[in-house]
Amino acid sequence: MTNPTDDSSPSLSELPSVVPWARCEVVNSGDAFFQHLETAIASAKQSVDLEFYIFAVDQTGARFFETLERAARRGVVVRLLVDGIGSTGFARNYRERSKAVGIKLRVFHELPWERWWPGRDGHPERRSTWRRMFRRLNHRNHRKIVVVDGQTAFVGSFNVTKYHRASEMGASAWRDTGVIVEGDGVRVLSSTFEDVWGGRLQRLKRKLRRKRLITNPLVRLNVTGKQRRESYLDLLVRMVGARKRVWITNAYFVPDGSLLRVLSVVAREGVDVRILVPGFSDVVFIPWVTSAFHFGLLSAGVKIFEYRGSVLHAKTMVIDDWGLIGSSNLNHRSLLHDLEADIVVTDGAALGEMQTHFCRDLERSVEVTLDTWRQRPLVERFLGRVLLWFRYLM
Repeated sequence: MTNPTDDSSPSLSELPSVVPWARCEVVNSGDAFFQHLETAIASAKQSVDLEFYIFAVDQTGARFFETLERAARRGVVVRLLVDGIGSTGFARNYRERSKAVGIKLRVFHELPWERWWPGRDGHPERRSTWRRMFRRLNHRNHRKIVVVDGQTAFVGSFNVTKYHRASEMGASAWRDTGVIVEGDGVRVLSSTFEDVWGGRLQRLKRKLRRKRLITNPLVRLNVTGKQRRESYLDLLVRMVGARKRVWITNAYFVPDGSLLRVLSVVAREGVDVRILVPGFSDVVFIPWVTSAFHFGLLSAGVKIFEYRGSVLHAKTMVIDDWGLIGSSNLNHRSLLHDLEADIVVTDGAALGEMQTHFCRDLERSVEVTLDTWRQRPLVERFLGRVLLWFRYLM
């Protein structure tokens, strides 16, 4: 792979030009995000395509499913794809109800033992061998995408669960970010939904060797290895080309060596590099693992903040006048294993909202310094180092 710190790397001016979205609205509240989403679904005339890692069997899930039921009864084609681990038990509870109203429900890489449950719809994946199913367990669909009538798309880190809604969780609601977009890039999201919905990932990979996939610089996907490599290299190049700021909010910050080197070099060059990570997480050991990288980054001049308001689950980034919102974490799972989807933000108002909210998040955070890092309990620092041996799975 090309060294991203090499002078021969392309400059930002050499990267593909970005055509602005017709609409780009950043939403930082779970209640607001779902309100926009439910309104759009209620107005849908033709189709609603949805992908979620988590579709919880709770009050939020029940309410949202009722919104989908009403759309299906109006004749709207509703297709719902959930992950086999993130939404364990959802299909078991909602499969028959989905069939009754015409909602098409599929499970991505369903757990093998879930095959024992009745009510199968004959999806080809369920005829896979046990060996193949177990081999796929580590490959998850972590995307959160909704496309309404092929015109409006909702992307971000919001799952269908009560934990994202202050109306149900109060001050402990998770901190997340989503974006609502309209424009040419939506067709890319529709296209990638079709490929994953049809269970044609392997066929798609073979096809890409002969023909380019529909692409758009506003949409970043990682369905294939080629997409993963190109998107990641592009991200590193953008960071190296930064002149003012690299502001990162990430829920599971477990970077590889290339990203660590780039962040360190850019910070030493005087760029304002800030990383916002959770002070406490839904995965209890993640802050311990993340802190294992603190010493090197802090020594290079990177500023690190731990969010204390609630569980930080957002995945956003601002590099000068370029923003990113989506489901990708800066860890090995997103880089190597899971399906992700991210939206590029270049609209001035939307970027301004991202920057403003980042600063607002810092007010609810505690800055990590070398002194405070050294004061961490030795057991946490030790466990963080030990867990790094398993970062390939994180």
